[in-house]
Amino acid sequence: MVHNSGPHAVGAPQPPRERLGRRVSTGVVGSPGGLTSLGPDGTLHWQYNEQVKWKRPPDDLLDRFIVLWQKRPRDVISFAEKWGPLRIDENGNPIDALSGSEPLAAWQFLSRRAYAVLRIAKAFERGDTGDDEDWAQLSTNWRYSTTAWVDPPNELFRALGNHLRWEFDDRPGRGGFHNAIEYGKATIASEVSRWMELFRVYMRLEWEPRWQLEMYYQGRMLGAVALQLALAIADAESLFTCNGCGRPYIRSKQRKPNAGQANFCFECAGRRKPEKGAEDRYRENRREAKRLAAKGLPVAEIARRLDRPVKRVQGWLEKGHRR
Repeated sequence: MVHNSGPHAVGAPQPPRERLGRRVSTGVVGSPGGLTSLGPDGTLHWQYNEQVKWKRPPDDLLDRFIVLWQKRPRDVISFAEKWGPLRIDENGNPIDALSGSEPLAAWQFLSRRAYAVLRIAKAFERGDTGDDEDWAQLSTNWRYSTTAWVDPPNELFRALGNHLRWEFDDRPGRGGFHNAIEYGKATIASEVSRWMELFRVYMRLEWEPRWQLEMYYQGRMLGAVALQLALAIADAESLFTCNGCGRPYIRSKQRKPNAGQANFCFECAGRRKPEKGAEDRYRENRREAKRLAAKGLPVAEIARRLDRPVKRVQGWLEKGHRR
């Protein structure tokens, strides 16, 4: 039975906010700091106290999570102590209690399911639709064998999608997909999107002392896993904010922009937003150079203010004078 004092429990641990400028931060997770143990009924018990530790999850947190279904109970306990428990109820909804319990089977179910998602995505890269065994993990809801969470027993865990009908229908006009792999990718996208929705991967806009866009999952381990799962499926290393449209996007198979360098999503790059942005900045610099020259500033000072070579600024001014 989960010990929960309400959806917004008084004293529930709240993570500090993390920011990284224009790059979207992936936040922090909180390890309990209190007791984490396994009961005789195969239930993991956890408790948060004042010793809770906030830390940035490692880049391989997902890799560590997807093998837990093959590990011993002591390995699951060690993982929970370091990165936090599931912190969900019998319906998969996150809880804010300071203590609780969750079946070890829930860990195994979610770990195996995430592992199946990654294996299917890798199969797509080979031009394959994936193994039936992996698809079965997405087509079978977890059935409880004990009353650890629910009464009556044998309830189904329906928090995630049940993809029983994932097979591609190639009849004309059915579904709008061209082949089975395309349909499978849409199914996996739906699955991973549900992970992020269910386990509370949020994006927030903050002001302090400037506008900052950040990822936020309330310090929850499953939120960090869900975000890394999405990035792994998209073959991306991080999320960025497009300087063209201002929307966050996954930077996939692209060189990372240098610090302070403008970066653009696929759509904006396709519409020549980078080139147009450079052209706009060029025109703006020319206008500013002429404005400063009209105020009597010397060429060297104008070049310093605009961070441009003196010869280039001199050329702008001479060209404008000839006109």
